[in-house]
Amino acid sequence: AKRVWQPFYYDGKCAEHLRELGFSDVVHEKRDFFERVKDKKFLKKVDVIMDNPPYTSPETKEAVLGALAASGKPFIMLLPISVLHVAFVRRLLDMRRVQALIPRRVLVRKRNAQSPVPFKYLCWLAYKCDLDSDLIFLDDKNDGEENDDAEDVRAARYGGGGKER
Repeated sequence: AKRVWQPFYYDGKCAEHLRELGFSDVVHEKRDFFERVKDKKFLKKVDVIMDNPPYTSPETKEAVLGALAASGKPFIMLLPISVLHVAFVRRLLDMRRVQALIPRRVLVRKRNAQSPVPFKYLCWLAYKCDLDSDLIFLDDKNDGEENDDAEDVRAARYGGGGKER
C-alpha cells in the first residue's frame, strides 16, 4: 500500500476520509509542516503527499510549494487553478512534471458550517506523480450525489477502479 502523508491538520477527519476510500496507510498528525517536511528519515517512509493546504496568501502558497518541491516527493495539492500561471510556480517546479486534475466542482467542508461549502476554480496540482495525462478532467457525479474529489484523485493516480498498483 502507498503511504500518504496529509501534513495539514484541521480536525483530524481527513485521514479517516482517505481510509474510507481505501488508503490504508495515512499519516495525518498535528505537527509543524515546515519542520516535518525537512525530516529526511520521515520522508523516506512517505510515497506521496496529498492535502488541501492553507493558502491564505501568495506568500503561504509559495512557501508550501517550495518546501514540497525541496522534499523531492511526489505531491498532490488542492489549490486555486490560477496557481498554474504564477511565476513562483514556474520557478519552483519543473513544469514538465506538473499535472493538473480539474474537478467539475469541489465541496470543502468548513468546521462550523451546517453543510458543505462549494468552491469553484480549484484544481489538484500534481507534481512528479506520473499520471497517464498532464491534464485530467475529473468526472462529475450524478445530480444529488456529492462529488468526492479524493476518490477521483485516487482513481487518476492508481488507475480506474481506485486500486493501487
